[in-house]
Amino acid sequence: MNLILKVKPLVAAVCLVWGLTACSEKTAPTEEAKVETSAKVYQIGSDITFPPFEYLKNDKPVGFDVDIANLIFAQSGEKANFVDSRFSNLVTGLEAKKFDLLMSALYITKERLEKVDMVPYYMTTEALIALAGSDYQPKTRNDLCGKTIASQKGSMFPEQLRQMSEESCVSKGKAPITIREFVTSPESVQALLAKAVDAQYDDASVAQSTVEKLKGRIVISSTEPFFPILGGIAVPKGDTDMLNKVKSGLDTIKKSGEYDQLLAKYKLQAPTDEEIKKYMPK
Repeated sequence: MNLILKVKPLVAAVCLVWGLTACSEKTAPTEEAKVETSAKVYQIGSDITFPPFEYLKNDKPVGFDVDIANLIFAQSGEKANFVDSRFSNLVTGLEAKKFDLLMSALYITKERLEKVDMVPYYMTTEALIALAGSDYQPKTRNDLCGKTIASQKGSMFPEQLRQMSEESCVSKGKAPITIREFVTSPESVQALLAKAVDAQYDDASVAQSTVEKLKGRIVISSTEPFFPILGGIAVPKGDTDMLNKVKSGLDTIKKSGEYDQLLAKYKLQAPTDEEIKKYMPK
């Protein structure tokens, strides 16, 4: 109860920082508009609270994944519509055919590949976020023992923290990491700002975006990568048409240079062929 009371007043402030959360006369549609509305629209499941990958700006989804999707489907004259859903519900939603594909900074794991097919399109790791000016500035996994760390529910982060707790803390006779799971990444940040947790564990690119938007209130304290991993676009298991469409569209924007431009814009990293071979689950 105390945690909820501490965190709740910060919701509005943080959402204002992120932008998380007119009318015109109707006219007869032109022939061009009729053609446009007939284009196939793909429903993309996404947790739209995860900048720089996807977030709301002026009530519209924006971000790296949104830009990538629009370019991929523009190749065939089709469109993408991002449907907001909580991260923990994305894969089950795809399996239930609520979405045509998923783009939500999804890590490619062996467990996920048992349920969906995935196309790698960025490389990342994780980072620790701490309050600026705090005496506690965790740099490595060894600094997490006995501390309470926030992470996003349904992501790989809680499991990674459990692994680090067992390997770096419990097995060495140290106190375990207490893991607090929150529905969204911004809620984890709110808990940190409220001092309800000691630090937050998140995707490194998301952490950097968060630090920039909160302008000095929090910092990235970690000094080493944790689990280098591939991020992927997920399509229904066995849907070769959708898989090939995504691969083809991605290849096209790589050749045009648009992919590299978006990576630079959002400060993200493309996986090398060697990294795909190394980190793609077998």
